[in-house]
Amino acid sequence: MDRHPEWVVQVFGERRSKNWEISVVKADNAHGRRSWGWFGDDKLFVNHNGGPCHWPVCGFVWDESIRVANDLCRRLNAGEDMSSSASKE
Repeated sequence: MDRHPEWVVQVFGERRSKNWEISVVKADNAHGRRSWGWFGDDKLFVNHNGGPCHWPVCGFVWDESIRVANDLCRRLNAGEDMSSSASKE
């Protein structure tokens, strides 16, 4: 069986950092794994704090963002088609 690259949760920075990024990225996406941004078909945005504005984030929001990223990875790795969400509205 052909195995596609696994999706993994990626976190740059930490909750109290000035800049941070939470995404899910394919394990074989070397550029996406080492770079901030560069979202596309093999790196999906979950949440971030960056650019000219930096806002504090409470622990619950941080934890929930990590939970969403883990759930997204689980669903993508199970082969679930995630393309039918808000884009059809």
